[in-house]
Amino acid sequence: MASKLMEDGLELIDHLAARVTASALAGLGCGAAYATFKGFPIPKTSLSASLSCALVSTACFSMERLAFGVITRVSEQPRIDDNSESSAIKPTTPSTNIVYASHALGGCLGGGIAGFLFQGHPFAGAFLLTPLMLCAGKMELKLEEYKAERLRQLVKGDNE
Repeated sequence: MASKLMEDGLELIDHLAARVTASALAGLGCGAAYATFKGFPIPKTSLSASLSCALVSTACFSMERLAFGVITRVSEQPRIDDNSESSAIKPTTPSTNIVYASHALGGCLGGGIAGFLFQGHPFAGAFLLTPLMLCAGKMELKLEEYKAERLRQLVKGDNE
């Protein structure tokens, strides 16, 4: 029981860390481009933008994970886990609606937090970040689809 709980916690931290790191790196690049365009000091501006992106993504993706946990508990739709041979090929992702709903709630709640902290306007942050979080959800689903297809190809190649 404790091992499963620890494994789930580490999976959650890994999920958040991957997205926050990607966001921080994107902010680093965007900050450097902005500093170059405006003539500002590049290191200071790019690090500031990177930190801002990391903070915003932490707020949004942690709220998304919280919403995902609540939605999956309420809807009680377990992941695809059967013991057949084809279960190794099937993706273990939840339904598309749950992913989109959790990302939308994450964008609303996390965007509200970020909007309030950065500008004092929570609705502005929610309106800005909800579509971005929905795009992140779409990318996550496409990535899972690609992984499943690639796994099918590898298994099919091994069987031949």
